[in-house]
Amino acid sequence: MTTEKHLSNYRIGAVSRLTGIPPDTLRVWERRYDLVRPLRSEGGGRLYSQEDVTRLSVIKRLVDSGHAIGTIAELSLEQLHQRLAESRLTDRGLPASRPLRLAIVGATLPQRLRADLESELGKAIEPVGSYQRREDLLKAEPAPDVDVLLVELPMLDGGSAADIRKLTSHCGASRTLVVFGFGNSDVVVQLERSGIVTLRFPVTWEEIRLLAGAEAPRPTPKETTDLDAGLMEEPPDRLYDVGQLARAAVTSTAIKCECPHHLADLILSLCHFEEYSARCENQNRDDAALHAYLHVTTAKARNLMEQALQKVIEVEGIHLDEMPSEER
Repeated sequence: MTTEKHLSNYRIGAVSRLTGIPPDTLRVWERRYDLVRPLRSEGGGRLYSQEDVTRLSVIKRLVDSGHAIGTIAELSLEQLHQRLAESRLTDRGLPASRPLRLAIVGATLPQRLRADLESELGKAIEPVGSYQRREDLLKAEPAPDVDVLLVELPMLDGGSAADIRKLTSHCGASRTLVVFGFGNSDVVVQLERSGIVTLRFPVTWEEIRLLAGAEAPRPTPKETTDLDAGLMEEPPDRLYDVGQLARAAVTSTAIKCECPHHLADLILSLCHFEEYSARCENQNRDDAALHAYLHVTTAKARNLMEQALQKVIEVEGIHLDEMPSEER
């Protein structure tokens, strides 16, 4: 792993975690639509570049939003980004040619989001007003011209739906987001059915930005870190299966030594965490890199303990293979 080209390669499991596309689906899409052309490792495994991961991530988002895979498979990455931006805005009746005009109603959200709106991230969204109370927006003359209305409510009750619809109508918003603390589930369902998006506290700027329909800026390429390296490593194979470890945990030894038992328990515990870290949900690339790092690191620790167990059973003359096949 000495060249940038090699460091940019991800194995199929890492790509699946990063993009949310199951490995089997990745293989089918590659075979049928030639979406990407991954390299091959010496062992024949697929090796994807960072551009492949980016392309597949955008394609996944487009497919999730209703685009047929066959209609976007041959588009360039630039065209895919453009299609994604258009689908987010045009499908919601929002303009794609200018920043989205946003009005915020709430006691704390205007302060919470001030830094985000003033930062580089806020360039796709133009704040046109913030109001402490709903009444303040309704009294505003003239009413603000708004694309997206963001409303903060401590709770949702029976009258919330009517109030929110009144606010939406007053400012002509094409998209309304409601951030609430507590609420009746029936009211939430009622709002969602009418096209109003509900979010529970706490919320992030990225969640609001995404649901508002603003295209996020493309991230600048990151240098490969120690955590990223875990995305490109394959964990070592297991030396013992669960049945063999269970046998080692209870087998008798020639001397009063319980090392095989303790080692087997340690290895089983590491195996469990190894599986857990492989299945953790990932919100973004950094999450995936962290979990891949934990997965590979745990696998290496498990492999070291397996080698220690191997040494012990050799000295003790234990034969773990002498067990019924159905236990393996």
